[in-house]
Amino acid sequence: MRKYVLLAVLACITALSVNAQTKDAESKADRYFRMSKVADENPSDWKAQLEVGHILLDKEGGFYNQSRAARYYERIYHIASDVNREIPDSVIRETNWVLMTLAVGKGDIERALFYIDEMKHANSVGVGIEDSYLNLSDMYGLTCCMGKEDCIKALSYMKDLRDRVTQSHLPGIEHTDLTTAMLLEEVFELEKAVFGDKLMELTIDGKKYIVVSMGEWDIEKPFIGWSATKEGSLTLFYGEDGKVYDNLHGEMNYSFFCNKDGIVPHEESNARLITVTPEHRQQMVKAYRNYMEKRTTK
Repeated sequence: MRKYVLLAVLACITALSVNAQTKDAESKADRYFRMSKVADENPSDWKAQLEVGHILLDKEGGFYNQSRAARYYERIYHIASDVNREIPDSVIRETNWVLMTLAVGKGDIERALFYIDEMKHANSVGVGIEDSYLNLSDMYGLTCCMGKEDCIKALSYMKDLRDRVTQSHLPGIEHTDLTTAMLLEEVFELEKAVFGDKLMELTIDGKKYIVVSMGEWDIEKPFIGWSATKEGSLTLFYGEDGKVYDNLHGEMNYSFFCNKDGIVPHEESNARLITVTPEHRQQMVKAYRNYMEKRTTK
């Protein structure tokens, strides 16, 4: 995947700072040791975990420690995962956001992506998370995935961001067009690298046929664009007898299921992708050209 410079959130990641409220009658040190003891002895008390987390992320409180703070926010995350526990949406949002930003700051991209996806999942099941947080999360995810050259997952974050911006009628979506186009190009290149030399084989009435033209694709191109509809396009098949057919009767079925033994096709599935020798492919190219030449001269 090409490396593109994306001026986004990863350009300057700073640790989240939470201003802790202290009681006049209690020193910061006494409060920290008291609350950390309560939190450690009661790991299911999300309020105690949150208060200690705030203390540990207060840069001016004297106990600033990101790694230790993550421990308490992790507890809140696990508490929130229990459907029988009720935690305010704002706390769930803060928890995922803190854990995600801390993971990014430590360079743990996989962990950061985990919390991004968890935040989006929480929103999908009814936790109220503002679009601004979700949009920034998608930006984090997009940038992280581009950095690790995962164009498919990066495109997924970009699509979610564009969909949300469109639904919210926010301006400026055109500024994402170039990056979206770049990611699509990367996905097409990946598809070409993996499947470009493949051909589709069908079994009809016990005989095997290889598709040599379908949609916007034909045998002289890499195997891309075959599923796209195109007015006037031909679906042509190369038979075992070396002839090209355009009037085969039967349906194309391709489906599979997964069981304990692995992935297997359904009984009615009659299509698969194959690789042929260069000599065999050249024979099909020649037959396809001859067919198209005769067709145009009629």
